[in-house]
Amino acid sequence: MLEIEEFTQKNLSTLRFSGDLSIAQATQFQQQLLKFAAKATHIDIKIDNVENMDLSFLQLLFSWAKSMKKSEKKLNFEFVLNEEFSRIFDESGFRQVFEQL
Repeated sequence: MLEIEEFTQKNLSTLRFSGDLSIAQATQFQQQLLKFAAKATHIDIKIDNVENMDLSFLQLLFSWAKSMKKSEKKLNFEFVLNEEFSRIFDESGFRQVFEQL
């Protein structure tokens, strides 16, 4: 199950995703990102306690992040992944891409 936690203080918002981060949850994930985008100028995204993750989640997150950067939002990402998901993150090239945002 996808778990989403949201915290907002002044211009800083934190969004934490955990659980099932797969294509099956893409609609819910996308809706939350779009809703969250208007809330703050500085956004922290935290990914942890992942049960399932596929490349569709990373693609959707990256697409959203690119549009947020164009809107001059400041983004920070924190990925806390186990060995399997860390390998997917590294081998797909997404770690490098997110570090450059």
